[in-house]
This record gives sequence, C-alpha cells and structure tokens, in this order.
Amino acid sequence: MDFASVADTLVAAYNEKDWDTLEPMIAPDLDFTHFNRNFAFEDRDGLMAIVKQFAAEFVPDRAFQPPERVTSAGNVVIRESYYTGTAQVELPGFAAQGEQINMKLCSVLRFNDDGVLVEWKDYG
Repeated sequence: MDFASVADTLVAAYNEKDWDTLEPMIAPDLDFTHFNRNFAFEDRDGLMAIVKQFAAEFVPDRAFQPPERVTSAGNVVIRESYYTGTAQVELPGFAAQGEQINMKLCSVLRFNDDGVLVEWKDYG
C-alpha cells in the first residue's frame, strides 16, 4: 500500500471538510497528540468533534498547505507543511481573534495495514 497517497487523501478530506471520507479513514481508538498546543485525544470521536468545531466556528478557512517534504517508512508517513487560516475567536496557543495562522507542522501519521490512521502526532 502507498501510505503517502493515503495520507494525501486524508489531508485532502480534512481540507475540504469532507467528513464522510475523513472519518472512516481514522481508527475509533486513534492516538492523537498535538504537542506544543496541549491537546490530545484517545479516540476518533473526540478528534472529529474538535476538527468540525475548528472548521465551522474557530478557523473556517483552515488548511494544511502542500507538504514541503514527505518521508515514508513502512506504514509511517511524516509530512512537513504549513497549517494556515484566520482565527475567528481567541485561540490560546494558536492565534488571537482575527489573526492569520501560519504554523509550520511536522505531522507523523501511522496507519494500520488497511490504511486506517491509528496514530497522529503534530509537532510545531
């Protein structure tokens, strides 16, 4: 399986707010941590709730930009890219209301053999 392509599909669904594609690509017991921003989830439902809230209320124009580098090893994909958007509310650790977010992230994505995301770690 080409896990880098699977990661591309996942990020495209995130950017497009295509929840019907994104949600089944994520394991129900996902291990998610966004280091430097102090939040983590141990399940897909928690992550999807905040992802949808960011998309609807907090940063509707949020998106991962095309990656500057993608490195794959087995079922692990590392993507270095910018996360951008305009904060609609005060987001401690991200941006003040009205401020443009332009944050470089290193995302480590681990998939199971079926191409389902089981671990997601963001650094930056």
